[in-house]
Amino acid sequence: MSAVEKKKGRPLDKSRDRIIMQSALELIGEHGYERVSMDRIAQHAGVGKATIYRRWTSKTHLVIQAISDVKPFEEILQEVEQFASLRDQLFHLMASSFRIEDESIQRAYAAIGSAASQNKELELGLQQGYYHKFRLAFFAILDPYMYPTPTLTLEQLDLVADIGPSMIHYRTIVTKKTVDANYIYQIIDELILPKLCH
Repeated sequence: MSAVEKKKGRPLDKSRDRIIMQSALELIGEHGYERVSMDRIAQHAGVGKATIYRRWTSKTHLVIQAISDVKPFEEILQEVEQFASLRDQLFHLMASSFRIEDESIQRAYAAIGSAASQNKELELGLQQGYYHKFRLAFFAILDPYMYPTPTLTLEQLDLVADIGPSMIHYRTIVTKKTVDANYIYQIIDELILPKLCH
């Protein structure tokens, strides 16, 4: 089910969706997931609470869509076509997915990822709405390089697909560090490409 509620009557103003989702991520990045309420998000976004509840039934639904729509994977896949090498395509996917240019969004990702371990609905939503889409995009990029003669089994490819998100999850949540371009290239050059090109 979509996080956005479909209501009868006047169409929802989509420009407000972006403002509300951005406000939610900014607040969560600053204060943590549990300390941010729908009231607080509404106040920060400059909208009424009813405006938010017309779109999302809960904070969890709002956050899942916000983190998934920061940079839609469909848009990322269109952009990677401008890069000739697998290395640069993988870099663009990971850099765009985890917003390496925006530390406030990275802090929000870390806070949401940490909260997900105690919130099954949030955890499932992130798996389906974010990480599953990341994996599909990852495999779509690999596809031209792996066929018709794949060098890895499906199980091995699954493992390789998890390397980037796992390393970034550890860095942002456990070590409390931000992710930059050098770190992304380290993951690709030292962990991902050697497995793909062995």
